[in-house]
Amino acid sequence: MEEVLSWPHLGTAVGLSAAVMVLTQILKHYIPKASPKWIALALALVITVTDQLVLGDHRPETFILSVLNAIISAGTAIGAYEAFVDPLTGKGEGGGEGGGGDG
Repeated sequence: MEEVLSWPHLGTAVGLSAAVMVLTQILKHYIPKASPKWIALALALVITVTDQLVLGDHRPETFILSVLNAIISAGTAIGAYEAFVDPLTGKGEGGGEGGGGDG
């Protein structure tokens, strides 16, 4: 029986999320009017779909899985940034005092 989640799969998901997080932080300075969350989603979509095109797998179900993977990776990158980096900088919704800021 095949493994459901192996180290190469985990590395790919973490690598994609890390790349999206870093590239979003770079690009948000060049596109100041765009929301970083939309930038992260766009980057994740571009990376995952390009990956499928380069690998030569052009089946429709593969592209659907790429879009789902992009959404999950973008969400992971956004959540990781808000959980670990925002509280340290004192910026963000919670003002650096415990995160969410909803009381």
